[in-house]
Amino acid sequence: MSSPIKPPFQARTDRALPPRFFGLLKATSVFLATALLTQGITAGFLMSDEDGRRLHGATGAVVTFALILQIVAALLVWRAGRGSVRYLAVTALLFVFTSVQFMVGSSGNVAVHVPLGVALFGAGAVLMAQIWTTRPAD
Repeated sequence: MSSPIKPPFQARTDRALPPRFFGLLKATSVFLATALLTQGITAGFLMSDEDGRRLHGATGAVVTFALILQIVAALLVWRAGRGSVRYLAVTALLFVFTSVQFMVGSSGNVAVHVPLGVALFGAGAVLMAQIWTTRPAD
């Protein structure tokens, strides 16, 4: 029996590849979770402060910006071949549900807006935990 001949420029699969853009993905996930938490905190100001609506709207813009950064980071990690497409898919779903959240909140439907906001924060926290506990080369 002869051993298989390996091409001279074949990529090694016995070692982990360096994490390209994975640090950016980690940073944006923390920023997103923090923005979602801040959004929840400012929701309480709606009831106790005259400027609460303006503050809640401003932090909503920060959440949107954080989601866009998260989408870009997830796309970079996925395209570099270092991460799962699920980070991109989950972030895109968060963006869609945040858009729904904006429409529901603008209509004044608090019965849907509040639970959806809690769910968005939970999803952002779970996404951050998954990113921080995953090895980039997996």
